[in-house]
Amino acid sequence: MFNRNNTRHSRAPAWVGAVAVAVLALGAAHQAHAQSAYLNAILNARNDADQPLQTAQDSSQAPVGAGAAQAAQPDGYLFNLQVGKSFGQALANQGIYIDGSYINITDYNAGGGLNNGAYSDGDATLGINLDMGKIAGIQGAQIHFYVDDRQGPNAYGKGAGVGLDNSFVYGPNDAFRLTELDWDQSLLNDHIRILVGRINDLGDFDTFDFACNFVDYTCANTSFFYLNDANSADPVSAWGGRITFKPTLQTYFRIAAEAADGSGYYNGPAQGWNLSMTHDNGVFLPLEVGYKTDFSSSKYPSQYDVGGFYDNTGYNYSGQMFAKTGLLEPMASIATTAPREGVWAQFAQMVYRPDMNSKRGITLFGEVEAMVNGYTPIQDEIDAGMVWQGPLASRPHDNLNIIGEYYKLGNELVNYQTGTVIAGNSHYANSMEILQATYNAAIAPGITIGPFFEYIINPNGGGATPANQVKSATQVGGMLQIALPDLLGLPTLARVN
Repeated sequence: MFNRNNTRHSRAPAWVGAVAVAVLALGAAHQAHAQSAYLNAILNARNDADQPLQTAQDSSQAPVGAGAAQAAQPDGYLFNLQVGKSFGQALANQGIYIDGSYINITDYNAGGGLNNGAYSDGDATLGINLDMGKIAGIQGAQIHFYVDDRQGPNAYGKGAGVGLDNSFVYGPNDAFRLTELDWDQSLLNDHIRILVGRINDLGDFDTFDFACNFVDYTCANTSFFYLNDANSADPVSAWGGRITFKPTLQTYFRIAAEAADGSGYYNGPAQGWNLSMTHDNGVFLPLEVGYKTDFSSSKYPSQYDVGGFYDNTGYNYSGQMFAKTGLLEPMASIATTAPREGVWAQFAQMVYRPDMNSKRGITLFGEVEAMVNGYTPIQDEIDAGMVWQGPLASRPHDNLNIIGEYYKLGNELVNYQTGTVIAGNSHYANSMEILQATYNAAIAPGITIGPFFEYIINPNGGGATPANQVKSATQVGGMLQIALPDLLGLPTLARVN
């Protein structure tokens, strides 16, 4: 599965935005038009969106090792609804690209947890991407505009009783909101990429390209990254900027600065279109350095990166430990304005390909995340697993995904739960473990159905109910994903950021 600042800075977005846009436009106007070897490599990789390990839908680019002439490969689709190609191309010729999706995750808590039964969460997005090179002659410039609508009762919380993890389409509440409005600029033959405006961290830091093959907070950003700070977590957005330096196509250094709302005010259901900064009270600074390859540059794509974040909003939350969700009880005894810092390291490596003429194969991945400073719900998180793209030759767009997740909970949270939530128990569990398996079946371009199984040890509600410790929970369910461009055959504007 984001906002912040002080009243005296409320004018900042207007003049900062104007200056930033002017500088970017001026820089773009003076870019050289010569195609360097670096740009040629980008053009070769753009159908992979400069991402090393695509999930399912991208079959446009032949991977490294493919022969010059190959027999047609089966796609495994049961039907095809791509009726919008002509309409989409007409818009694309004018620099306009339509995007959108709908995702529904339905959980059935079959045993343990709080309540047996089925619960469903959903998320719908609609976006427009503008190629300002075609529209206004500003080379390397794009504008992104996305809105989001979320629905659902909090399936994990209602059934399994988990508050420190959830389906990635839940939260922070049911609301229709602006999730992105920004200027995206490539400079110096794409060695520098800048994003300014209303942004969030989805897909930028501490994540994998295949993360949304899974159904919980592992998608996009982990629970560690989301819950331990006041960052603008999707679908909420905040004023900010991000810059990526690309010494080569495979290497990068990325850093961002976002207004941070430690009180959680802008996460409220009525604040989805509030663009002010009057309630922002700090700054969130993530950075990451890494190496990534894709099928255009490697027979076995990989990703290796390290990163960290700094958040100075502290825990001055009117007595609450964590303000992004209502699940945590007041913990005024540890309220503090001290900053929080966390670090992570992660890898993904494709290790097996049954043939070199497709993108089928097995990728192993893992990551370790740890807090360096600050009171947080999650002290450490360790994830490891496998993605098997195209387990069957006749269904190359399906994927089988297995992950194990370990959460070491913060001592303050555990002590609070032991002494307050379940008074009388000697000690509340100081960790939570999750094992999940998901099989995503691509039944048509843009339509994927994914049954899943999940077993949770010591499901933690984050401080609220239950009054007794829950030992385990078993969940089964399904995930429906609909991607509008793939469904209708619409062209997409490659975002290599």
